[in-house]
Amino acid sequence: MHTRIRAAAVATGIALAASATGTAHAEDPVTGERRTLVVVVGFQDAKFPDTDLVKEYAASSYFGGRKSLAGYFDKVSQGAFTYVPAVPEKVVGPYELDLAQKPCNAGQVNSATQKALEADGYVRGEDYDSLSVIQPGKGSDCNWSGLGSMPGPYTWVSLVGQEIGEDLLVHEFGHNQGFAHHLREKCAGGDLGDCTTGGTSGKTPMGGGGAGVGFTAPELISRGWLPGGQAVTVEKSATYELAPLYGTKDGVRALDIPMGEDRLVIEYRHEDATYSNRYGTLDAKVEGVHAYRVPEGSYTGSRLIDTTEEDGGGDTDAITRLTDTTHRIEVEVRASGGGSATVAVSLNGAPAPSGAVTAPGKDAEAPAPQERSGEGEPVSEDGTDADAPADSGDGNDDGNGVAEAAAQDGENLADTGGDSATLFFAAGGAALVALGAAGILRVRRNRA
Repeated sequence: MHTRIRAAAVATGIALAASATGTAHAEDPVTGERRTLVVVVGFQDAKFPDTDLVKEYAASSYFGGRKSLAGYFDKVSQGAFTYVPAVPEKVVGPYELDLAQKPCNAGQVNSATQKALEADGYVRGEDYDSLSVIQPGKGSDCNWSGLGSMPGPYTWVSLVGQEIGEDLLVHEFGHNQGFAHHLREKCAGGDLGDCTTGGTSGKTPMGGGGAGVGFTAPELISRGWLPGGQAVTVEKSATYELAPLYGTKDGVRALDIPMGEDRLVIEYRHEDATYSNRYGTLDAKVEGVHAYRVPEGSYTGSRLIDTTEEDGGGDTDAITRLTDTTHRIEVEVRASGGGSATVAVSLNGAPAPSGAVTAPGKDAEAPAPQERSGEGEPVSEDGTDADAPADSGDGNDDGNGVAEAAAQDGENLADTGGDSATLFFAAGGAALVALGAAGILRVRRNRA
């Protein structure tokens, strides 16, 4: 039986973590329930004025049915995976840490919280799988609203007020799945050999879309959440009818095309009227056929291919034709809208059939999920810090410091260019390692 305590005198420090191995392919999808312990903490000099209300809102935001973190992941994984409370009361605390609120140090907060929990009988691996710490944000010098180890079991929320937005939680727990910030590549005229890095994609919570959109097809493929032939590997020229990435329509939802060392993934997005949250129905602001480059097979680090002149949202950056002369690939969208799309793929100079749609065989190869290797593995951002969990979805961030972010009350914030040179991320138990912006991905906190 766990005994509730209200104070924990904890000495904390920073330790170096063992290096994690690189991403590898795995045959098994990510399934099941991940027990998540949500903990409210306070500092020596900063506490929540109404902890009970914070805990009530947190229980709803994390585990409150369809319109919650748990409901979102249950939806996008098609029931394969979700987060569940590790304890019947859903949220524990408050624990008073033997730390001052300033300076901001997520690593010390994580370590102190784990030690306090262990003293109270909560042991990671035995009693919980993931740890999410909610700390007072008012008066803090933390420049973020949320943090997430990537991949790994740790998230932090620096809370101003009482309510935690679903945008923030979905974004940070997306990092726990190994998902990087999602940017776009500007490919002039649809030529995949002439591309430059653009702003955020707006097609996923990891790229400024917020919780009103689903994860992209590459992200779903990486977790194995497009089962039963919904994602197929294109091995010869063919024409396909695509069903929406989300919804009840059966059929192929994503095409995975080998492109040298990279992959090219094609999806069709359309509003899914069967699921809604506080932001409306899922994918209501996304429409059309979209393409993603998967660099060296890393589905968690894909980028939207945008053939337009300006960054845009909705269907303005949907593709109509792509060409890759180096690898002799051509993709043509022959029809799109109303809940389906027809896409022709030509490989090695062989034209796709002009008539009937090709149905993939029962033994059609599916792209393999990726394995999450280690905890808190740093992922290169190429010098960017494009953290935008809830912008307008138009991709207007340039990926170098200005992006709208989710506040706890659901409002949009701006400017995520880090003014902290060093951050900390969890890499197994209480072990922590000091990194720059690529390690823990941060959301600008509400200073109002």
